[in-house]
Amino acid sequence: MHTKTTLKSIFHITALALLIGSPAAQAGCDDPAAPRVNWKGCDKAGIDLSGIDLRGAVLNGINLEGANLSKTNLRSSQLGRANLKNANLNKANLIEANLVAADLSQATMEKALAKQAKFDRANLSDANLNGAFLEAAHFYDANLSKAQLKKANLSKAIMNQVNLSGADLSSSIMSNAELSRANLEDANLSGANLERAQLDKSFLVNTDLSNSNLSRANLAEAEMINTDVSGAQLDYTTWNNRSRCRSGSIGQCK
Repeated sequence: MHTKTTLKSIFHITALALLIGSPAAQAGCDDPAAPRVNWKGCDKAGIDLSGIDLRGAVLNGINLEGANLSKTNLRSSQLGRANLKNANLNKANLIEANLVAADLSQATMEKALAKQAKFDRANLSDANLNGAFLEAAHFYDANLSKAQLKKANLSKAIMNQVNLSGADLSSSIMSNAELSRANLEDANLSGANLERAQLDKSFLVNTDLSNSNLSRANLAEAEMINTDVSGAQLDYTTWNNRSRCRSGSIGQCK
């Protein structure tokens, strides 16, 4: 009898420990919105959090599909694997936020501040990032196919192996960006500043680079078929055959 009681007590204690240690138990899904709130794995689809201060919040795995996060302060927040599909993040503060493997497909992020934010392996297909400030942000292996990035600042961004097929990056700033092995098929980079950008082994098929600044950029071993470089500045650019363009080269590597 004593043995059965002891075993039953141990079972209850173990079950309670597992419950307390679980993410659902730790996350206060009913807690009010505030800096450093823990909403890990919570369902907040469609919620209006516009202008709210959520600095340092733990939001990994949260469902924020269709949520209004315009002008929300999400600086240094944790949004790994979060569902932000169709969310409104216009003018949101995402500086140094972690959005690794998050779903931001069809989200709007116009003029968002996301310097040094991490979007590695995230899905941003069909997202609107026009005018966003993304300096030194990380997009390794991210999907930005058909995304809108007109006049976005991507200087020093880490975008190796990124998928930018069909994306609109016209008049964007991408100086010193790393785009090794990037897929830029059918992308529009007309008027973009790509000075000193690393585009080695990138896929530039049917890519519009007209009137862009490719001075001192590296295009070594890039796949260039039907690539439009008319009017592009090519001062000291490393061409896909590894030759160096002469100073003053415009629209043609000489």
